[in-house]
Amino acid sequence: MYSGRIPRFSPSFSPREALVTARTLVSKPDDATEVARFERTFADFIGAKHAIMTPSARYAFYLLLQAMGIGADDEVVIPGLTYFAIPSIAVTAGVRPVFADTGLTSHVLDPAAFEAAITPRTKAVVPTHLYGTPCDMDAILAIARKHGIRVIEDCAQSTGARYKGQRVGNLGDAAYYTFGLTKNITTLSGAMITTNDDAVAAFCREAMDTSAYGDLQKAVKEAATGLAMMVATHPYVYPWTLHPVIRAGNALGKDPIHAPFGEPEVLYPEIPSSFRKNRPRAVQAAVGMEQVARMEALNGARQRNGKWLDTHLAARQADLPGLSLPTYPDGAEPIYMSFVVHHPRRDALMSALRKRGVDTTTGYMNDCSDHELFPQFRRPCPNAATTKGEQIHLPVHPRMDERDLKHMADMLGEACREVGA
Repeated sequence: MYSGRIPRFSPSFSPREALVTARTLVSKPDDATEVARFERTFADFIGAKHAIMTPSARYAFYLLLQAMGIGADDEVVIPGLTYFAIPSIAVTAGVRPVFADTGLTSHVLDPAAFEAAITPRTKAVVPTHLYGTPCDMDAILAIARKHGIRVIEDCAQSTGARYKGQRVGNLGDAAYYTFGLTKNITTLSGAMITTNDDAVAAFCREAMDTSAYGDLQKAVKEAATGLAMMVATHPYVYPWTLHPVIRAGNALGKDPIHAPFGEPEVLYPEIPSSFRKNRPRAVQAAVGMEQVARMEALNGARQRNGKWLDTHLAARQADLPGLSLPTYPDGAEPIYMSFVVHHPRRDALMSALRKRGVDTTTGYMNDCSDHELFPQFRRPCPNAATTKGEQIHLPVHPRMDERDLKHMADMLGEACREVGA
């Protein structure tokens, strides 16, 4: 019997990868060799010359700034709608983040806003392929080249997405990715840098080669968490486990899923020493190899679901009062890491959807252009501000099938009519 209960996400971590984790931990292969093998596989997948695995995307970004000689009082253009850690790391590195607005419904860097933010001190731009949607890279690259600006792609939510047939992460000067449990590719934790620049690659690799390896117990805990979330979000399990917890939390005005995967938003007075003591291990590389082998299938399922929503929700737009649907730059081939819609009564709509079995989230992106962490860098980004208050992430993960999509579309119509515009 169909339950109509749809979780907001389901990790790509699989039972096979749990077995790979256990086997790798028992066999204890050489970490450097296994990580190098994964780096080569990932570089080939992206189409880049070099790939360097790092403990986190924020440390990857820091290393890229250092490798490119970007530092004290230099400026880097960053989308206003982003994760707090990226401008925070820029500030820690002595760099001035200059925020530029995003498209209202594309959620990615607006090329005109990028160009308007350029000053003689601008040294780099960070086009963030947010929610799995590639930026308008032709326009961004043309502007960057005209002004001699380095391009660091943020691919944290877009591994495998393409822009005009070419994978993101191989379009600018360098890129960084992250492989956390909720991403479309996971190594349980860890991240990656890709670049075609030999000097940048050599700098980043030396930094990682002199880092200490992370704790294996952490890998065991992460694998257990991944396996637990995989089971808890299974269609036969979720309705009787997580869904009642979410409903109970919703009644109390809380989100019991959001907090465990978030973190306090803080400035780093200096680069945490833990960044240099968490070099990726063989077990993470082994999971990564399995994930890359399934990447096209996993992304293909997301694209199938996302395109279905694009088509069917647009066709019934009149039945969805107040709802704005996502848009995509010309040439973008999104992977639908998230399917983000807007509604002026966001919280009421989310509550109405959860009552109908469809779990949602506001996500973790913030309007950093008007954030309390960065008061000296405030800069108007009206689209980012609107998105912060209106965005809703609808489920689009690979475990969903057409029955789920049809049910969600019907419930979305009911919820929109209940809440009103």
